[in-house]
Amino acid sequence: MLTGAVFLALVVYLIQPAAPVAAAPSAIERGRLVYVSERCSRCHSQDVSPAPDLSQVGIRRSALWLKMHLYNPREVSGASTMPSYAFLFRNRRGNDLVAYLASLRAPETAQHSADEQQWRLPVDVLASVNAADGPQLYRRYCATCHDTNGLTRLKWQSQFIESPAVLAARPTSPNRTSKPQPAQIDHFAQIIKFGIPNSDMAGHQHLSDNDIASLSLWLAQNTAPPSQEPLHSAPGDEH
Repeated sequence: MLTGAVFLALVVYLIQPAAPVAAAPSAIERGRLVYVSERCSRCHSQDVSPAPDLSQVGIRRSALWLKMHLYNPREVSGASTMPSYAFLFRNRRGNDLVAYLASLRAPETAQHSADEQQWRLPVDVLASVNAADGPQLYRRYCATCHDTNGLTRLKWQSQFIESPAVLAARPTSPNRTSKPQPAQIDHFAQIIKFGIPNSDMAGHQHLSDNDIASLSLWLAQNTAPPSQEPLHSAPGDEH
């Protein structure tokens, strides 16, 4: 038999609103936990060199590029010393980390993009540029996506926003005898340094101006002019 006091206490308990259920963490929130647990900041911070600072990586890299890089850093980023984190993709931790990294964007994104558009190769670099190092630089940083049988291209070809153009398979036409114009070299240099917005083509800001100039000149000499051949082509356009 319930006493009046016990009965009243029971009624009060039953009519109390239920405690709110905590919302499930988002992929970005889970990804931040992965970033912390894998101790990524040991290398990737503004105070550590030469590992890149990731505070704005969402501006510079697409989600697919980040995923490709985590799978095989050395294949995607030339001489990267970062180990593979492919094991994270055995469950959702890998995609959560990608979501977190892709979210890292500074508020001054528009100004950042405007500054990139204004960048040009220094005049003294253009004046002394030669293509001698171009083939080696291409093989190290570009061939994995821009060769017909590039390893990254073959593995991820169904997921690219746009299919990367096949550059090495397009030699200079025998009818082209003129030297590439500075504007043509500059076109390639902009893409090499900063990539292509809203695509999987990432920039190579770590390359020196001399390396960028050498690679740009070699591409200008061995591929179609920029006005005729974009660095990316739509899926299905390649033959």
